[in-house]
Amino acid sequence: MHKIFKGIIYAILVVNVGVTAQVKVEYKPSNKLFRNPERGFYTQLTSQAEESPLSLSTLEAIKAKGESLILRMYYLKPFRDCPISDRELDLIRNDFSTIRQAGMKAIVRFAYSEEIGEQDAPLKIVLEHISQLKPILESSSDVIAVLQAGFIGAWGEWHSSTHGLDSISNMRRILYALLEALPVNRMIQVRTPRYVREIFNCTDPIKPSQAYNESFYSRVGFHNDCFLANWNDYGTYIDTTLEKKYLSEETKFTPMGGETCNPSSYANCSNAIYQLRKFHWSFLNNGYNPDVINGWIENGCYDDIARNLGYRLQLLSGDFDSVSHPNGRFKFRLKLTNVGYASMYNPRNVEIVIESKSNQKRYFVSMPVDPRMWQPGDTISLSGVAGLPENIPNGTYSVFLNLPDPDPRLHNNPDYSVRFANENVWEPHFGYNLLLSNFVINDRKKGPNYTGLYYFQSINDSSKTTDDKGTEN
Repeated sequence: MHKIFKGIIYAILVVNVGVTAQVKVEYKPSNKLFRNPERGFYTQLTSQAEESPLSLSTLEAIKAKGESLILRMYYLKPFRDCPISDRELDLIRNDFSTIRQAGMKAIVRFAYSEEIGEQDAPLKIVLEHISQLKPILESSSDVIAVLQAGFIGAWGEWHSSTHGLDSISNMRRILYALLEALPVNRMIQVRTPRYVREIFNCTDPIKPSQAYNESFYSRVGFHNDCFLANWNDYGTYIDTTLEKKYLSEETKFTPMGGETCNPSSYANCSNAIYQLRKFHWSFLNNGYNPDVINGWIENGCYDDIARNLGYRLQLLSGDFDSVSHPNGRFKFRLKLTNVGYASMYNPRNVEIVIESKSNQKRYFVSMPVDPRMWQPGDTISLSGVAGLPENIPNGTYSVFLNLPDPDPRLHNNPDYSVRFANENVWEPHFGYNLLLSNFVINDRKKGPNYTGLYYFQSINDSSKTTDDKGTEN
């Protein structure tokens, strides 16, 4: 179970403990830049219809820069009055396979128009296209970080529609169709706060009790594609004071990202960092606007932004049982913090893993806690007791914290596991974070047997491999 109290999250596996030797560990924070899933600067890769499929080499080059995300933009111009071709559907399907092979994820958008005045498509065609795309979105949701609403008007940014798609009623129909097409564990980004408030006829931001409840409203975030352009980001906000107040609360539990628009006095380093933190930005276009990005580089804040976009988790301290016996217990208590701009926005597992130093056999236990609730600035306390298998061999074990992707296709790939911002904790081969080096299991140790609900299970899959997962930027 888990509960939230005064900004601290407690996860208690079971309370059934005896007295045993404990060891305390203090963790050293790290200021290094490194890749983590579903956050950070991204590269945009655009495909015209039936053209420019993704290549593995292109994605690997982006990944080598320390990025885990791309924005995959699909223009569907030839299909404005007809179904999407099988060739295009195959290209999209194969793209997601390539993204998975590269160990990355995509922000995804579909559109018909690349400039104001260029045709988009009638509502009937848009809804048919969403229906065609639904099976691909469902089967590829593991590597879709978030879907941007798209389809409407220039660049799919929900303005300048030539078919009246930018009315609230038509926006609602398209957004609802997309929410139905996408699995409930994935979110959709809409261009402005006003659209969301009017579509749902709701002006109240999501409360913690509503977060991640799979309702349509809880699954809608935002992308600002004119970030820091001027006082209202070129029409992103209509009532700037009211909508920014709403957005700063709403984005605690929904994904926020986008791109800068043009150089301005609003884009200076100090204001950029303030706005990124206030609105909980998780990702940002690394290529646009180049003048804004270069200004951050020249003025020394680019690395700070790259470091803190999205979540950035740090271990603070831990208290652990130092010795136990087969069928005994392992008790632990961890303190950690989120120093990033945002929390996680997609589901993620939290696991404790122990590994024998003599034969590398591994065991894990899952914790019933949702790390999406770990808000920026929170001090998070995780504590629990778990039982050891009765046949676990004697020996010295390392203890790890693992935050893998819950999708079975990605769970064992360290590219999709979360790295903590601490010195000497990252184990790149499996994507684990080292908590304790010497936990001893000895069948001569006296103590009661564990009788609770949570037990370590053997990890039989040894396929988790990596090439350069420890690479730092």
